[in-house]
Amino acid sequence: MELFDRLSDLQTISQSEELNARLEILLTDFLVCARAGSSSADIESIGARLAISSSYHDADDIDWSVMTHPGSIMWAALIDSLIRLPENSRNFLVSAYAGYRTSATSAQYFGASHRKNWHVTTTAGTLAATSTACAYRDLSPSMHISALENAAANMGGIAVADRRTGAAIFNRAAATSLGLLAANSDQPSAHNIWEGERGLGNLFSIAGKNTQTYDGISTASLRLFPYSGFIQSQNLAITQLAQRLSGDLISIELGIHPVTMELLNGSVGGSYWDYKYGAASAWQVKDVTQCVDAKNDVLDKISSKAIEIPISGAEVTITTSNGSDSMRIEIAPGSDFGSGQEKHWREAKWQRLVGKDYLEAESFAQLLLNNKADKNAIKSLQEFLLA
Repeated sequence: MELFDRLSDLQTISQSEELNARLEILLTDFLVCARAGSSSADIESIGARLAISSSYHDADDIDWSVMTHPGSIMWAALIDSLIRLPENSRNFLVSAYAGYRTSATSAQYFGASHRKNWHVTTTAGTLAATSTACAYRDLSPSMHISALENAAANMGGIAVADRRTGAAIFNRAAATSLGLLAANSDQPSAHNIWEGERGLGNLFSIAGKNTQTYDGISTASLRLFPYSGFIQSQNLAITQLAQRLSGDLISIELGIHPVTMELLNGSVGGSYWDYKYGAASAWQVKDVTQCVDAKNDVLDKISSKAIEIPISGAEVTITTSNGSDSMRIEIAPGSDFGSGQEKHWREAKWQRLVGKDYLEAESFAQLLLNNKADKNAIKSLQEFLLA
């Protein structure tokens, strides 16, 4: 399979200072989320535990271009590999590149038709975990391909595994575990798994038209605010308008993507999955890094409509007794890692989740990505994440 040929060839990975700097922030964010999440102490697999804990607060990274959460799977598989094989720590950086590349490239190759029926974070994530672990273990291209074939022949995760109920958290753990198993196993893989009625192309509704290779790092974003990723733009717009407008609130009019309106209607998962509740909170607190309980008198003044806008975007109009103002944000915040404003939001998120421990997470990220983590540092990282 040409896709797997490309993904198994680590010589074609192009590293750069810019991408390395992004990886450092992405890894720090993962470490913070993993430390803040559920310990899942009854799960033996390190990778599965980290996948669960890092996505527990629904704050793990996101690639809006393909609607995946690569980091909670890829980093979990990589740190599992690091702890089990510390002698291979020199491969940490290239393995991170391999993981993000496989996640983004696979998701793009699978296409929108696949995403309608399958949880692409899980399917592309399974392959990402596999590539990450293969790269870390220095497996040959042929062994890497065989591992990808075994993983692809067994990947799953249907789209109705509702993120609002927490089911998608288990999917991440399953993807991590399968990827690690595929990389660790020397069992023969199935052949000709793509074509025919029973092949992956048909069973998984894989488009297979996009044959580009994507680094996956440049498109990975952070979810910065204590709200669902679908309403990050909405609530940022509301808080910024709230700071510009004075007077008593008359109305908040929301224009959001139809999927956001459907998923975040409050019928499943509680107030976190209610875009109106989030909007009311944002208006009341006027600080997008915080959230509060919504008041009924604010909720009653919120209206909404579905509009044509990127799924991560929103259009907001607020009217008060002193006037009206509007804002449209099409790209959710979280991708401009060089922005001073986003650095402030990042640190606010990390402090909210783990307090000053985020500074230790930053130090671990720097050590690991510079391939300078010795056995003592790795042991300290394990205690930081799993104690």
